[in-house]
Amino acid sequence: MDKLIFILPLFGGIFLALFWIINPLMGPLLFVVTIPFLIVMFHLIYKLKKAKKELLDVVHGFQGEKEEIIREIQKKEKRQQEHYEQLWAFGKDLSMAFNKYELLRLIVERFGKATQSASGDSQCFLLSHDEVEDDFVYEVGSNFDSNTLKKLSFSAKEELLQIVIRSRKISTYISDIFGGDSNVQFFLKEERISYLSQLGSLALIPLVLEDNVWGIVVIFCREDAAARIKNEEGFFLLLVAQASIALGSAIHRGLAAVDRLTQLYNRAFFQKRLKEEIEFCNRQLLALSLMMIDVDFFKNINDTYGHQEGDMVLKKIAQIITKNVRLTDVCARYGGDEFVVVLPGIYENPNDKFSIAERLRQSVQNSDFVVLGEKHVKLTISIGVTVRRFPEEKDLNIDELLKRADDLLYKAKNEGRNRVCYSEFADTYSAEE
Repeated sequence: MDKLIFILPLFGGIFLALFWIINPLMGPLLFVVTIPFLIVMFHLIYKLKKAKKELLDVVHGFQGEKEEIIREIQKKEKRQQEHYEQLWAFGKDLSMAFNKYELLRLIVERFGKATQSASGDSQCFLLSHDEVEDDFVYEVGSNFDSNTLKKLSFSAKEELLQIVIRSRKISTYISDIFGGDSNVQFFLKEERISYLSQLGSLALIPLVLEDNVWGIVVIFCREDAAARIKNEEGFFLLLVAQASIALGSAIHRGLAAVDRLTQLYNRAFFQKRLKEEIEFCNRQLLALSLMMIDVDFFKNINDTYGHQEGDMVLKKIAQIITKNVRLTDVCARYGGDEFVVVLPGIYENPNDKFSIAERLRQSVQNSDFVVLGEKHVKLTISIGVTVRRFPEEKDLNIDELLKRADDLLYKAKNEGRNRVCYSEFADTYSAEE
């Protein structure tokens, strides 16, 4: 069509020239008469060409926009597929977690992977809410030097945490969090945590159980990762939902094995675990220590301040026990104000300056117990420690082991309380010595 538009005027011009040559009289007249038509035709051809060019530009523009939309759709579909794969893998990993600690570790690692940046990894850790002290304590971290975090607590009354607790929503801070006027300096005071200086943004992600914030995932990340958390909040909320459901399920599954007051194992489940730990130590040719713990003069607390305050004291003592033993140790409430701890692979004795029992005794003695909301009291514990040696005592049964620890506990109490009695050396170590 385009060629035809140009060929017709060309043939018209040739025809006029030939006609002029053949008929010199009529040729000029015809030429003069057709000139306006030729001018109009060439003008229309120019206009048509220009319009066509503009139309092609519009078409190319639409094609570019179409291609951009297609790329965006493909990019979004790819991102959604990645999200689906991450959620599927996360759910699979959570279903395979064999204990609460493993579950928490998987949760933190997943949030760490989800907030990776092209320029590097993020750093994150999980804080759980301690209802007794009303603060948040370190549970587990990913890509973090946790040495300075393990013994730290963060008050739930701090403004930064209150924002998350009240809203129960993800909070992101996309800026230079290390600036002097930053409201996240709370996490960075006095070298509280070892962070990578290039991680200038922060995200706080709450884990909500039964409408309460059970824990908070704290993520130090790069600016683009923090922006991704904000822009893809729906995906991160799905991660949170999966984590919360798995955590809630794990907690409820474990209720039958856990003492509801202290959150330690109950007596029945402890018996099962003790048998398993003995079998493990036999296979590994290891000794095993057993601690029996009793709170000194605990009846006075109940009689003076009431059983509710006594329960709060027991909860705090359980927390002190947990913090002073290893993750691999088994802690249980044996009954009333008695606790037991199994130490697989440990040969407890009074000559060991790193004795776990002595460290635990001192921790309780140095702790401040608040009753009735304002009254400060001091408490002590007595501990009986027995050792199941291998191979000399590999046939020692559970009942005999428990009886030995119980006898040593009563020995410690009869000798004045606030002390540790060890079976192997029949020695006593107390606060006075």
